[in-house]
Order: sequence, then C-alpha cells, then structure tokens
Amino acid sequence: MGDDPGRLYRLDGVAHIAGVINDEWFHELLGVLPPENLVQKFAINCTWFQETFGECPDGADEETVKRFARAYIMMLLGTQLFADKSGNRIHIKWLPYVARLEEMGGYS
Repeated sequence: MGDDPGRLYRLDGVAHIAGVINDEWFHELLGVLPPENLVQKFAINCTWFQETFGECPDGADEETVKRFARAYIMMLLGTQLFADKSGNRIHIKWLPYVARLEEMGGYS
C-alpha cells in the first residue's frame, strides 16, 4: 500500500483518490486535458468545460458519449449541486464519482 499519492483505492465500490488525480486518469475518462492556465487549486475553469463538452457531436461513438456524459455530470455536481464560492470552477474531486457511469445509479 504505502503512501503513494497516485494510488487509486476502492471503498464500497466507489472510487476515491488518496492524493491527487493524475493527468493520465483525467485524459482517460474525459479524452482531453485542460490547459494548465485554466487549472487552479484542483479546479478547472467552467468555461473550458462548457466549450469542450457543450454539445456531443452527432454520430459520436459510445466512448465519446460516455466522456461527454461524465463531463456533463461533473458540471452539474460542480456548478449546481455543490458549487464553490467562485462559481466558475469545477473541482476535479468529482471525477472518481463519474468514472463508472454504469454504477452511478447505486450512489445515494
């Protein structure tokens, strides 16, 4: 186990991170990385999310649809349900909760 901050742990079937979410995992789940200048204190500029994931392309494959769904759910969590004081950033802490879309129905 150790104190590896990049290590992913599982708790009751829900992923959570001990440390930081690395770029590789973010890219795998959303397909893109935000520009470094739009990331502040583990949060990403909301405008980037809207511009990047505002509309799923017609004829998108299943993986693309899943990526857009993850981003949309993160936007809802980060701006509507649990918004921070800035009102214009989405915290990356929501990424583990959208990692497995097929299991989201079991969250309370």
